[in-house]
Amino acid sequence: MKSLSGLLYYRDKLMREAYSFQDYIHDYAVWTAARAVQRKFTSTQRIKEAIDQSTLREFSESRECSTAEEFNNFHISCSNQIIETLKKANVANPTYGRAAKIIAIYLKTSLIIPMAGQGVICQFIHPPIDRILLTNLSKEHKIKKLCEKGWTALNEVEYWHLYERIKLEKLKFDWSLEKYWQPEQEKIESDKL
Repeated sequence: MKSLSGLLYYRDKLMREAYSFQDYIHDYAVWTAARAVQRKFTSTQRIKEAIDQSTLREFSESRECSTAEEFNNFHISCSNQIIETLKKANVANPTYGRAAKIIAIYLKTSLIIPMAGQGVICQFIHPPIDRILLTNLSKEHKIKKLCEKGWTALNEVEYWHLYERIKLEKLKFDWSLEKYWQPEQEKIESDKL
């Protein structure tokens, strides 16, 4: 009879041999999503567990979404799955805003960039929301009080209110909204958007 460590070695070897390109994309998308929300929040491991216990990867790989309503229903369900997993792991303050950003960055990495922003599904996937994007969007379109609090603190109702406010400005709520996000712009002076 083989030892447990020997069995674990062979299991790990089989997993490495079965590593697919989809696994590669998933791992990178997990890492990018974790890095985007991780500061003063939780570990990459906890975020990976939350993603793996949600329907996010399945959604990304299926690419089956033909309406904004369908995507928004998925978004609500997946965000709540991520929040619930993080709560069970005793992660402090797993908000809808953080879950939404995890979803947005994961799908940006796994779908939007590989598809070059083309395809029906890319029209519905939400952009990553953060202070830089909201501040620049507010300034450019002269929108007052776009978001009363930081994106990390948004609950579900506040997130969808923000979604509606942006849509009222006749702006697309997809990857193209990121023209208001500048990666080199780390600090924003505005407290209220």
